[in-house]
Amino acid sequence: MEKSTTIKNIASALITFHAKVDKIHKDATNPFFKSKYASLSNILEAVNDPLNESGLSFVQFPSGENGLTTVLMHGETGEYMQSEYTMKPVKDDPQGRGSAMTYQRRYALSAILGLNIDDDD
Repeated sequence: MEKSTTIKNIASALITFHAKVDKIHKDATNPFFKSKYASLSNILEAVNDPLNESGLSFVQFPSGENGLTTVLMHGETGEYMQSEYTMKPVKDDPQGRGSAMTYQRRYALSAILGLNIDDDD
């Protein structure tokens, strides 16, 4: 993990964010494993307003070989926290890489924001 020199304001904004964000419900089903999960679109929809109201934003972008960098930022001060997450795709084709990136985005965003996603398996 990398972070700005100070994180006082981003830490305070995260407290506000946690007070505003609801539990994320699992809205999608994986028929192969017969399990439910919170889709990326569901997570993004659930966090959008609480992030804005807390003065927070994030970006996620591919990095290196199979990596994804997630940066959480405090808009007013520029404070940030970021981390890279690597996941090897099961299949090394465009669909496999896209699927791995979607998993990475969900997991990394859930982790950096400390989201409560129903019961996890």
